[in-house]
Amino acid sequence: MSEADPAVGRLRALATDHIRSGRWAELVALEPVLRADTEYWSSWWAAACAIGRWHEGRADARDLLEECIAAGFYDMEPFGRLFEDSFGTEPDWPALRARIEDNAPLPPVGLVRWPSSRPILPLGLSRLDAAGAARLTARLPRPQASALATAEMLLGWVTDRWRHSGGSHDTSNDANVVLDRVEQGERFACGEYTVVLTQALNAVQIPARPISLFRLDYYAGRGTGHVVTEAWIDELGKWVVLDGQNGAVWRDPAGVPLGVLELQQRYLIGDQPDFSGRGQNFDPDEAARWFRYFYAASVAGVLAWSPGPYVPVMEGAAAIASQRLTESLVGVAPDLAGISTGVADHQGPALVFHADHPYATGFQVTDASGQATGLDPGQPLRLAGVEGPHELTVSVRTRYGTLTPQPLEYVVN
Repeated sequence: MSEADPAVGRLRALATDHIRSGRWAELVALEPVLRADTEYWSSWWAAACAIGRWHEGRADARDLLEECIAAGFYDMEPFGRLFEDSFGTEPDWPALRARIEDNAPLPPVGLVRWPSSRPILPLGLSRLDAAGAARLTARLPRPQASALATAEMLLGWVTDRWRHSGGSHDTSNDANVVLDRVEQGERFACGEYTVVLTQALNAVQIPARPISLFRLDYYAGRGTGHVVTEAWIDELGKWVVLDGQNGAVWRDPAGVPLGVLELQQRYLIGDQPDFSGRGQNFDPDEAARWFRYFYAASVAGVLAWSPGPYVPVMEGAAAIASQRLTESLVGVAPDLAGISTGVADHQGPALVFHADHPYATGFQVTDASGQATGLDPGQPLRLAGVEGPHELTVSVRTRYGTLTPQPLEYVVN
C-alpha cells in the first residue's frame, strides 16, 4: 500500500476512528486489509487488532500478540492505556510486557565521552595584523623546534634589544614601532619590552598576552605596577610568565616555568620560587623585589580577577581598565589544549572538532592500537561502522607538536 493512494488514507483514518471509539469488532473486521498495509502493520495495526480480539473475547487474541512480539513490536507508548486495559489485566502481563520492551532496538551509535572544553574568557592576546606580523617575523631569529625553546630564545632576544630606561614610553602598542625607535637609539621600560615580546611570540604562533602585575599597595604608592608577558607553552600544557625587561622566568624546583596564577598563589603563602634570567637588565639579587608584584594581576586591559574586594585604581587615581572583571579564577588561565565537539551529517553521523588554541593547525585522532589519523580544521571524523565499543583520543596539533590528548568513546550497536 502507498500512502499517496487516497484509499489507503481513508482506510487508516477509518481504523484509527474504530480504535479511538473502542469499536473493536469493526476494527477486527478490517484486519485482512490492514495486513496489506505493511508500513504500519507490525508497528501499529497488528497490536491494535490483538487488543481488539481481546476485547471481543476471542481465544486467538494472544496468538496475534505473539505474532507482534516475534515481528519486533516494542513501542506501547502510542497506545496509552489500551494494553493495561486488555492484556494488562492478565496474570502474566509483567513477563509479557518485559518481552515487548526487550524488543526495543539499541541506538545505532552512542557517544559515551567526548572532548568538551569550558567557555573561554577573553584571552587578551596582543597581535599585529598580517602585514605587521610579517614585518616583525622578518626581524626575529628563526623559531626553535619546541614552543618553550622558542619562547626562551625570544625572551633573551627582546631583552637584549635595548637597556632598560623608565624615562620614555611608546603608546603605539606596535612592536615594529618600538623596534624602529630603538634602532634610532631610544630606550624604554617594561611596557615596551612586553609589547615587543608578546607580539613576537604571537607572530611565531605561540599564544601570548600582556599581564599587569601589582604590589600590595598598588592603589596608593608609586612604581607599584609592572608588566610582563604570559605565554601558552604547548609541550608544557600551561601558561608561563616571561619577564621581558629582566629577561627572566620564575621556576619551580623541577625547573618548570611558572604561570601568573601559580605565582600569585605562591606569593600568598610566602613561597618565593627561583628567579632565573640573563641579559643586561637581570639582577638575581632583585628577586624579592620583583616577586612582590604578584599580589594582584590582570590580563592588561581585558580581564581582571579577584576572589575578594577589588580596587580598580592604582597609584591614587589612575583607573585600571578591564573589559571583564571576574570573582572566580576558573577560566582565567584556560587550557588551550581544550577541544569542543560538534555533530555533522557526513554520509552518516560524524564528529567535528573545534580547538581553543588560536594557532591550531588541525587534530590528531589516535585509536586504542596507537594508529593515528590527522584531521584538518573542520574536517569531520566519520564514526566507525564496526559493532562494539571504540576508544580513541583527540589532540590539537600546532606547528610545535601535539597537545594533551582528550578522550573520545562511542559504542556502535
